[in-house]
Amino acid sequence: MELNECYKRGFIKKTKPSTNLIKSLIEMSDMKELTVNEAKLNEVNISVYVSMAYDSLREVLEALCISKGYKVTSHICIGELLKTLVIGFNFVDFDRLRYIRNSINYYGTKIDYDQGRELIKKIFKIKKDITNNFK
Repeated sequence: MELNECYKRGFIKKTKPSTNLIKSLIEMSDMKELTVNEAKLNEVNISVYVSMAYDSLREVLEALCISKGYKVTSHICIGELLKTLVIGFNFVDFDRLRYIRNSINYYGTKIDYDQGRELIKKIFKIKKDITNNFK
């Protein structure tokens, strides 16, 4: 979906930045990252933790959007907006992660253990890169 379409459909709206909301989203994101990093990952639970890692990333992305004055209600529109807000934002990687997370959450797709570990690393690297935009 193109950025203009996201605005037209109301998936992106202007909002007043909320320091409390931004702080809360970042705290929740960090708790999820800590949970994933401290978990005993295995073939059975890896898909659950990939999804949780993605949610951790999404919360930081939402916080960044809110800090710039945008409320975004669509994951794909978050990616489209971030292409304009973050220099070097890798939309292709983000969209691939979004697709994988949706496959897990909505279609019951299970992820291979090794692939899951790599996805988690990639997700938290993107999250780290994004958090640099708050500094």
